[in-house]
This record gives sequence, C-alpha cells and structure tokens, in this order.
Amino acid sequence: MSNIILAIDTSINYCSVAIYKKNNVYFISEKCEKKHTSQVLPMIHKLLLQTQTTLKELHYIAFAKGPGNFTSIRIAESIAQSFALSLKIPIIGISTLLIMAEKACRKYKKTEIIVIINAKTTHLYWAAYIKNKKSIWTGEHTESLVKKELVRDKINDLKKKWTIVSHEYQTIEYKKFANINDIKIFFPNARDIIPFVLLKIKTGIILYSAKNGPNYLYNNF
Repeated sequence: MSNIILAIDTSINYCSVAIYKKNNVYFISEKCEKKHTSQVLPMIHKLLLQTQTTLKELHYIAFAKGPGNFTSIRIAESIAQSFALSLKIPIIGISTLLIMAEKACRKYKKTEIIVIINAKTTHLYWAAYIKNKKSIWTGEHTESLVKKELVRDKINDLKKKWTIVSHEYQTIEYKKFANINDIKIFFPNARDIIPFVLLKIKTGIILYSAKNGPNYLYNNF
C-alpha cells in the first residue's frame, strides 16, 4: 500500500492543504488573511472527503514551518502536532522558503532560486537555493533574516543567473540587477511540500517533533 500524506501551509496570507494518495496530489488553496484558524480545518475536512480518505489512513503529516507570519505559522504546526500525536504518525516540517523554491521549479522549471519573504518593515527573509542534477536542493544554510538595505549587496555578491520568487510585488525593483533573470510573484502551496516528504521517506530521514518547531530565523538580525 502506498503512503498517504497530509500537508498543511498557513505561513503567509494563503491557507493550503494537500493530500498525496496513490501517486496523485490533491490540494486546496484559499486566501485567508487573518482567518487561518477558521478556514484551514474545514479545508482539511473538505479535501479528506474529496479524496475519500480518513484521518486514520494517514501515514505522514507535514507542514510549512516558516518563516512567515508569527501567529499563522503556529496554526499549521499545532494542527500537525495534534494529528501526529493522536494518530501516532511521523511529522515533518519544511521551510516555507524552500517550499517556494520548489514551486518555482515545478511551475517555471527554475533551479537557481532566490526566495524573499517580507518579515518586518525593515527586514526580509532571504535564501538562495540551487537544485542539483539529483533533484536535491542545496542552500538551506543561506536562510536568514536580513535588513532590506543589505539585499542589494547580497544579490551583487552572487554568481550565476538567478530567479527571484516572492509574495511581494516590491521585489520587482531587483529585476535591474545583471544577475537576475526573472522575478516570479506567488504564495507558497502545500502541494509543494509533498516532494520533500517523499524524498525523506525514500532516504529514511524523518524528523520528529523535537526538530520540527517553527522556523522564525531569530538569530539573523
């Protein structure tokens, strides 16, 4: 029997849930603003019904662990923890920045990605990833919280040609840099968590609750 996976993302202004079942990915995405709590559980219920899946049939649960909105990150993490504990199944947290890189690869075939998420009025969450020939992303060590005025320097320091992905239209200003090929604006989606879970299952690297708390990147101010 193939694994059934539930993935949840509430890290920014959209809620999304995805279910992997019989080699297919089913998903729902809705704009939530500050209504993540009231919207995400009905979305999970709806997708379970749509895929004719019960909670007891789940083998793994995964969630976007941030960075992103402080409160909304906690919502997905709390739901995932509750399900994992009650069902006694593994829980896997994936960086929201990395999820956005995967979406850019899926939709636009990009493999050298800068991800930028708005953090505060003076700071941005930043990461630079490269997907290698084995379809493995590298660059998690670059995840950081940086001052907005330093982003230009970080872009200038990079070699190769890069695509920027972000949920903020203000990032369009970075298109003028010679080493920026393109800029894509979108929100993360739980469906792009699934490839990371499948890879972790394949390699036997499953991170349990102790290592799956929210990723706030506090130490990079």
